[in-house]
Amino acid sequence: MISMEMIKIKHREFEIIETLSNNSFIGVYKDKKYFIKKYEPHSQEGNEITYAMRKISTSGVSSPKLKWIDNKLGYAVREYIEGRPISEVIANGDLSEDIYKQLFDNAYLAKLNKMTLNYEIDKWILADDKLVYVYPMFIAYKKEKDLVDHYIRLWFNTKELNEFLTKLGIFYDKSRLKDEYLTNKEVVLMVCKYYR
Repeated sequence: MISMEMIKIKHREFEIIETLSNNSFIGVYKDKKYFIKKYEPHSQEGNEITYAMRKISTSGVSSPKLKWIDNKLGYAVREYIEGRPISEVIANGDLSEDIYKQLFDNAYLAKLNKMTLNYEIDKWILADDKLVYVYPMFIAYKKEKDLVDHYIRLWFNTKELNEFLTKLGIFYDKSRLKDEYLTNKEVVLMVCKYYR
């Protein structure tokens, strides 16, 4: 949806060019795109969103940087990074080893900062060969929700990937599924090589 609505955030006028949901927008300020999140001012939800965005932005995890927070009006503004969702990338071909290295590096930085990111493949994009976490939330670190213990099979040609892409309405060529033993070997190899 395109609109010409203007929103003033921290003395800056943003032109809303796309509405992503009831409370998420893409806005333009000085010819640059930004992701804008609206929240209820002085609410628990607002506190959680702004805390999460701040912490992710300063953790070293590859993510859009938090630019401005307007607690009075209830807006958080982050960089807008263009890229292809990993869900689309993996649906169309195998991921490179460099992407796996970046994934494990980001997981390590998150763990150092006592965070568990959402490693579902629709929460990450590939922007100029750089893996970027675009989801604005995390949970306190829990080993059982960690990348390796909970999400890793979504990042390889597995039945779990096929089911996840099907739920998203993305076509996946099932002929790419390998023998379970070979897939497990590939997963273990990457984990041994890059997990810290």
